[in-house]
Amino acid sequence: MRPRSIAGPIILIAIGALFLLHNLWPEIAMFDIFLRYWPYLLIIWGAVRLVEVLVWAGTRRALPPAGVSGGEWTIVVLLCVFGTLLFWGSKWAPSWNSDIRVRGLEIFGERYEFPVSATKEVGKDARVVLDLGRGNARIVGTDGTQITINGQKSINSYDQNEANKADQQTPLEIVSVGDQIVIRTNQDKLDGSRRMSNDLDISIPRSASIEGRGRYGDFDVRDLDGGVQVTSDNAGVRLENIGGAVKVDLRRSDIVRATKIKGPVSVKLSTRGRAGEDLELDTIEGPVTVAGAFSGELNFRNLAKPLRFEGVTTELRVEKTPGFVKMALGNLTAENVQGPFHLTSGTRDVNVRDFTGNLEIQVDRGDLELRPARQSGRIDARTRNGEVDLVLPSGAKFDLNASTSRGEISNEYGAPLKLETVGRGASLRGSNGGPPVTVTTDRGSITVRRAGTAEPPAPPAPPPSILPRKLSPPPVPEPQRQ
Repeated sequence: MRPRSIAGPIILIAIGALFLLHNLWPEIAMFDIFLRYWPYLLIIWGAVRLVEVLVWAGTRRALPPAGVSGGEWTIVVLLCVFGTLLFWGSKWAPSWNSDIRVRGLEIFGERYEFPVSATKEVGKDARVVLDLGRGNARIVGTDGTQITINGQKSINSYDQNEANKADQQTPLEIVSVGDQIVIRTNQDKLDGSRRMSNDLDISIPRSASIEGRGRYGDFDVRDLDGGVQVTSDNAGVRLENIGGAVKVDLRRSDIVRATKIKGPVSVKLSTRGRAGEDLELDTIEGPVTVAGAFSGELNFRNLAKPLRFEGVTTELRVEKTPGFVKMALGNLTAENVQGPFHLTSGTRDVNVRDFTGNLEIQVDRGDLELRPARQSGRIDARTRNGEVDLVLPSGAKFDLNASTSRGEISNEYGAPLKLETVGRGASLRGSNGGPPVTVTTDRGSITVRRAGTAEPPAPPAPPPSILPRKLSPPPVPEPQRQ
């Protein structure tokens, strides 16, 4: 009789014991333990199987044809893939780890709601600090001289008595600390067996400034003459009608939106993984600085001062943006911008229209379409692999030098440009006394056109003679009636 292995049952017992420990003592970070020590499951499995084979051999029992069955190998591969993905996922997105722990706790507990409220007279120019922890905050400036808070507290616990005890341990407070007014949710007073979050509606004096600190949740701030600072591990941030400086420092975010900001704006996200998704900055009177890794869409509109963006593979500097700059994964579109305009990127298609001032673009791979305004400055655009379409205004002054190492150049502008063939590539040069205009591609074609001319026609369809044609069978004659 073929012996049966006990390795599988032992592994199931170990996993079940781990979940039981988590139920009895929820403060045990079960997910962290699995992320860090899951390879020990493979070691235990292999050790048990080795001992089994040695015992069977010593007792002269029938040995299995393979030390590990095909089904067991499938489980081993799946465990390795799953454990590796979770481990590296926690490294690239640290907040993901804590989110899974919290959501896992909600499976074993229940949510209890408690109303919260607080009021304090603070004066008009208060410096307010919100220690939110986990939850959402909606902050609005008013004409009064006091802070008013209303909202609710959510506590995850196993029974009502434990939830009531946690509620008493975490009162909502408004206290004076030096020259600051601190709003405390006291979430740090809870032990690891319970989790809580606060959803708060807060009104503060319009001329006050606010600093929000959190771990997970959204901040919505509007109608303040003072500054706004938000620091969080994972937060969506929405700001509107802010008179002071704005500073946002996050590790991860699904959206950052700021509109009608009179002061400078600084947005900083982690450069690991895809820390940020969408970013929207509209009608900003101060300089704008953005740094971090983004996976979504970035929109910049009506920026009166310089824009500085630094991503993982992209660096962008624009002096002014009366129009817009839109960046998505793999492309950038800008219209009505004022230089100096500087862009360095990896793989990205670039379309810049109606720009003035100097323009400098360098991409490793991507197509370039440039349409300068009538009074533009120096242009230096380079792509290693891609096509370039340059549309010059009629009557513009320039000193053009266009070249491709492997490709063709089409001169649709006319005089004074002269086309030359150079090896596998070509060059196009001409000057009428204007600033230098240099466009270069290593692999790709270049087209230089005059504004107002028709777009390049689509390539003609191949002649019918080379198109495959399905032959229909010859008609079958009907039989003649006799």
